[in-house]
Amino acid sequence: MYKNKPSVSFSLRPLVFGISAALLGPAAATSAAQLEEVIVTAQKRAEDMQTVPVSVSALTADQLADIGFNDISDIAAQVPSLIVLTNISPLATTFRIRNIGNAGNIPNFEPATGLFIDGAFRSRSGIGMGDLVDVSSVEVLKGPQSTLHGKNVTAGVISVATQGPTENFEAMAEVSFGSDNLKQIKAYVSGPFSDSVAGRLSIVDTGRSELIDNAAGPKSEGLNGYAIRGQLRMDFSDALYGRLIVGYADKDMNTTTGDVFLSDASRRILRNAGASLTIPNDPSDRLIEYSEGSGYIGDSNDIIFTLEYSGDGYSLTSISSYDDYDGLTILSDVEQTSLLLADFNDRQAGESLSQEFRIASDTESPFSWLAGTFVFTNEFRRGDKDLPEFLAQQDIEEYGAALAGELITRGVLPINLAPLALPLLGVEGDRGDYDITQDTDSFGVFTKFDYEFSDAWKAALGLRYSYEKKAGVVIQTTELSALGCVPPLNTNLICLVTPDGNNFDDSQSFDAITGSISSSYFVNADTMFYGVISTGFKAGGFSLQNGTATDEMRPFGEEEVINFELGAKTEFLDRRARVNASVFHTEYKNFQNASFAGLVFIINNAELVTVDGIEVDSTIILTENMSTTINFAYIDTVFDSYDGGQCYYGREPDNDLGQCILDGEELASATKLKGNIAINWRYPFGSGDIYTRMDYAYSGAANASSALDPRFDQPASNTLNLRLGWRNSNIDVAFWGRNLTDEIDIDQVAPANIFTTIDTRVGSPVGSYQAFTSQPLSLGLTARYTY
Repeated sequence: MYKNKPSVSFSLRPLVFGISAALLGPAAATSAAQLEEVIVTAQKRAEDMQTVPVSVSALTADQLADIGFNDISDIAAQVPSLIVLTNISPLATTFRIRNIGNAGNIPNFEPATGLFIDGAFRSRSGIGMGDLVDVSSVEVLKGPQSTLHGKNVTAGVISVATQGPTENFEAMAEVSFGSDNLKQIKAYVSGPFSDSVAGRLSIVDTGRSELIDNAAGPKSEGLNGYAIRGQLRMDFSDALYGRLIVGYADKDMNTTTGDVFLSDASRRILRNAGASLTIPNDPSDRLIEYSEGSGYIGDSNDIIFTLEYSGDGYSLTSISSYDDYDGLTILSDVEQTSLLLADFNDRQAGESLSQEFRIASDTESPFSWLAGTFVFTNEFRRGDKDLPEFLAQQDIEEYGAALAGELITRGVLPINLAPLALPLLGVEGDRGDYDITQDTDSFGVFTKFDYEFSDAWKAALGLRYSYEKKAGVVIQTTELSALGCVPPLNTNLICLVTPDGNNFDDSQSFDAITGSISSSYFVNADTMFYGVISTGFKAGGFSLQNGTATDEMRPFGEEEVINFELGAKTEFLDRRARVNASVFHTEYKNFQNASFAGLVFIINNAELVTVDGIEVDSTIILTENMSTTINFAYIDTVFDSYDGGQCYYGREPDNDLGQCILDGEELASATKLKGNIAINWRYPFGSGDIYTRMDYAYSGAANASSALDPRFDQPASNTLNLRLGWRNSNIDVAFWGRNLTDEIDIDQVAPANIFTTIDTRVGSPVGSYQAFTSQPLSLGLTARYTY
């Protein structure tokens, strides 16, 4: 096998050569610049990305600096197969790879994309990414990765590595200012304490004004938080070293809120209840009219301890990890209007422990092997014994009476009730609470064998056994006035969101054997073709949400996946050009799907989802001072068979459970075509270089709603970012602009928290909804000094 690839020339297929030659022109023959080797750990070993039979996109420390990396959304702009969605709080962030992912608003519904930070698995996607100062690389592994990475990786893996303590003293300070009143400070200091011990300390503090205007109360979508991370590296001997990482992060901010579209019926009821409706009924104008705001207060801790031992022909690795988080999302305006109808306090806390042991061969033999175990335990709790989850506010009676008036006008209620002011939705002070817990215990044992039949041909086999047990409990209670649930109509809002005594307590176990088989063939030192067949598994669980779900509705089954993939990786033109491509077909049996239906979430299994696509990543050095990356993905993601889908507003259900058949429909937010083009240019000036980077990203049309409502078919979107600066070995000053065209796109659509349900009750032909949009244009300056 070609492990150390020399720079050689060879004959390429005419099309590839012709395109590249046209781009490079005569500079290809005169410049000595070459692409650097990219090292990845996709197979739990440090390997050249071009020799790994895995579809992986990797960004190095230099590339991260070029794009001005701050959080995972910056990575999504570079990797077309990755989608990042978030809405009401950091806990609601979700990652999707190849259009496969889950709703982040359901906290116990585990993701399909696994997040690993410095080798340690993280159970919540929204925790940790924006709190890292000195990221050294990010790898996005596309497609099922269950054999080596195990838990919750049926879509793929995001692996983040940070810079460790250094042998020599280093320090950095960075400040950023933005037109949206962004103020950010980053800093680190690193160096030795002795010949065998080194340390590193990093901090980040971020603040930003709210971006969504409010005509009746506080603005929303702000940032305010800080994080600190300390590290120690201990060289116990020439063969054994340890790395300890301890981190803490704190956030206190006004969060994103949905921009609501109100039906004519809902607007009429609100006016009759005394609400102010002064803004356009436009869910994409980033203007709301909420009497009170929303916020998030939370903190998180993490500890990672890694031990590496190099033996005679083998290596041992131990990764021990602990992490916890405690976050409170406050929706003081759950009704999303100028009225005060109800407050919602959603406290979520989790605590995880994980341990991975690996032993791997470390020889030059044609046969190599790796084996390991993984143990994970998690305790999750939702609810707060000191705070009410739901509390009816001062305008609830007036609004209920206005609703009763609408129902009487439409003939739903008898006209002789007109003289009465019926508080259909309850009275001020009505309270609903929930206490939700889930305990998860997971275990896995895995192995992988590689054999080089010749310098050109290599094959590998991987196997894994996974076991997981989950225990879930839901307890719901209410404290109501003498009116109770307002019988016989039973329309009290609190009784709908936390029906008293509608409790649940159950446990289930799941296990599976998964594996992968791959073969790679090197045409020469710079071109490899590979094929992979892999299977994956994601444990089932329980829909542990508050609401009216019955015991029979809560369990959902395990998800199984099989992936077929062919790929090619090549470097040419004296290593001035690199093209990696893959084609794939993936089948998800009993695909776990979630959607929001007004007051409750729905989780169940789609019988079959198929994913077919092609991905291409390319990098080309155009001249001595200019390079470009051109990446694209075309992915078709379809519900082949799904009898239990969510019905969009106004669609007639296909079964007695109120569900709709979605056979042949594309998944929500499943963009078929995505791509990005980036151009990097530098020019010597003074003691350093002037540099610039321009990024253009294209995202094709997609439906933004989980119910696939045709009203929310979104057109293709375009984003342009630019960075211009000057730097040398110590100083880096850059001006930057994001979303330079100021294009506002609707990323997600969901039923309105309350009004969609009201629309259904009054028979409105059009349903209300809420939309979450992309951020507007921002301009800024970043200055960094490194010692």
